[in-house]
Amino acid sequence: GLCKAIKKSGCNVLLVQKSILRDALNEWSLHFLAKLKIMVVRDVAREDIEFISKTLGCKPVAHVDHMTADKLGSAAMAEEVTVGPGSKVIKITGVANPGRTISLLVRGSNKMVLDETERSIHDALCVVRSIVKRKFLITGGGIPEIEIARELSKWSTTLVGQQSYCVRAFADAMEIIPYTLAENAGLHPIEIVTELRKRHAEGEITAGINVKRGVISDISALG
Repeated sequence: GLCKAIKKSGCNVLLVQKSILRDALNEWSLHFLAKLKIMVVRDVAREDIEFISKTLGCKPVAHVDHMTADKLGSAAMAEEVTVGPGSKVIKITGVANPGRTISLLVRGSNKMVLDETERSIHDALCVVRSIVKRKFLITGGGIPEIEIARELSKWSTTLVGQQSYCVRAFADAMEIIPYTLAENAGLHPIEIVTELRKRHAEGEITAGINVKRGVISDISALG
C-alpha cells in the first residue's frame, strides 16, 4: 500500500534519509518499488536534506501520506555514474526549477587531503560571502598585519608602563600571521618577515609576500 501511494503521487525517484534508529527500507519494499519503476537513493545524510530540497525544488516529506505532487521536484535524468575505482555517485541533471546552488565533487588520495580541500573551499566561500555582504577588499600577502604591527610598535613608544607592554605584545602577535604565511609557503619566515618589516619602514606599504615567486613584491600591482 505504501509503495502504491508513492507511485500515485507521481514520484519515480525516491531519496530516503539515513536513519540511525532503524532501516528506513527493507528488501521487500525495495523489490516492490523496483517493480513500480521507482528508483531509490538510500542513506541520504540528514545535513544534506535542506541542500537537496533547495537544489531540486522539492520538499521533505515525513510520511508517505503527505506525499503529493506539489511536493515533488522535476528533473530530466537521475543516474548512477562511476567517478573512480569503486566509487559511484547519483547524478541528477536537467532540473526543471533549480535552486541557486552548486555541487562540487571533491576527490583525493586520502581523507586528510579531502579535509584540507574542504577547508580551502570553505575559506574561499567565506571570502566571497564577506565581499558580497560588505564590498571592501584589501591586499593580502601579510600587508595589513605587518602595517598594523609597525604602527602599533610606533604607538607603544609613546606609552608607559603596562599599556606600552600590551600594545607592543599585540604588535608582535600581528607579525605571527605573515610569519605563518611564509612558513606555509615553504619560505624562510624570519628572513621574509624581516625584509617585509624593512620595506614597510621604508614606505612601501603595498609590499607583501608573493608566495608564487617566494619574494617580497608589490602585491597591489599583481591585481
